[in-house]
Amino acid sequence: MTSTRQALLTAANRLTERDRRILHLLGQHQVLTTHQITRAFFDNPRVARRRVQILAEVGLIDCFRPALLIGTSPKHCVLTALGLHAVAGLDDGHEQPVPRAGELGRLTVRADLGHLVGVNDVFCGLLGSARTMTDASLEIWWSERACAKAWGTYVRPDGFGRWHEGPRTVDFFLEYDTGTEHSPKILAKLPGYEAVAAATSIVTPVLFWLHSPRREQALHQRLARTHQTVPIATAAGDSAGADPSGAVWRRVGAESDARVSLADLAGVWT
Repeated sequence: MTSTRQALLTAANRLTERDRRILHLLGQHQVLTTHQITRAFFDNPRVARRRVQILAEVGLIDCFRPALLIGTSPKHCVLTALGLHAVAGLDDGHEQPVPRAGELGRLTVRADLGHLVGVNDVFCGLLGSARTMTDASLEIWWSERACAKAWGTYVRPDGFGRWHEGPRTVDFFLEYDTGTEHSPKILAKLPGYEAVAAATSIVTPVLFWLHSPRREQALHQRLARTHQTVPIATAAGDSAGADPSGAVWRRVGAESDARVSLADLAGVWT
């Protein structure tokens, strides 16, 4: 028996089904913070930290803290080479391939780590909301790499999701803004989404999560002067603490600036 196989068997004896779901998400989305893992899977932060510690003890994940100018960042968790082996058989064929081991070290220093974490904030927020609701679920969460595989000829969204709540379901593309892109570059993405709609005969809304209310207002003003065939809605602020399923979305071109929930968008756009 190889050392890797023995290590996997040893680790498997300490894993719960919830641990396996966490590892699966890490395989698809590269990095999750302890805050995101807690929000998506746990009611008790202490229990969440303990499970993260166990996953690290058995060698399936590594954790690091990116440096901040002020304060301390949460632990950022990534799969180890052994963790990659553990989740290799979990991919369902519709998500991105499990990342290669050589990519893991680069996560700690990649320039867009904050952007990747921000995107995952939004989707983990939806997973957390679904846990506390009676009839809601995040049925699909595709990463940027999965989206590029599906629609890369036309556009490369930061993520794709399908949110189900009660009798309503809404598909959406997500564009996450960290405040570093100029508005013309953001607007330049819209023809790609229109091309996807034309090619597939499916009009999928585009949701922009903006860095600040000021950025959001500026984008609305620019969009008001252009013509779009694809529905657009925006939200703004700290994605780490917001509830993306709630009434945070402002529709572009709507008669009212009143914000609506993610499920409400399904009714409007249907």
